[in-house]
Amino acid sequence: MKKNVKLPLYDEFLEIFDNYQINNWRARHFWEKIKLEDCYRTKWYKSQMYAGLKVLLECKYLEVDEEKSTKTSFSYKETPRLNELRDRHKKQKLERFFNTKKLELSGRIKDKENNINFIKSLLEDDKTLEKYFISHKEKLENDIKNINSNIKLMDNILN
Repeated sequence: MKKNVKLPLYDEFLEIFDNYQINNWRARHFWEKIKLEDCYRTKWYKSQMYAGLKVLLECKYLEVDEEKSTKTSFSYKETPRLNELRDRHKKQKLERFFNTKKLELSGRIKDKENNINFIKSLLEDDKTLEKYFISHKEKLENDIKNINSNIKLMDNILN
């Protein structure tokens, strides 16, 4: 049975993991990167950071490097499991961003398809006008292909 564990300062730790490799880090390195030292609740945040480090150790995202640790200070290093967490976080972040972008691009495709349908309706009334609209229609069709290509690229990046 899987137990859910709440990681204190979750966003701050994920920001660190996105930007740094953890090798021979002491608690002070995490504290420097969390950047909450100017906060009026410094003691509380520091205790949250230590609680977070404990959770990360228990969940095997970090481990204590026995060789580099001292009696007064642990040295932390990341485990392969931390890379799995990084990948999951990256994928979630990209999915949110890409879903928003896909909605925007889908709207643009619908607009361009609507314009093509309008041109077709104009041509139904008078076929002799086709030479005036052909370049506009081709540009709209190319735009749609390019947008679909961008959507496909986003899907490929996620997979």
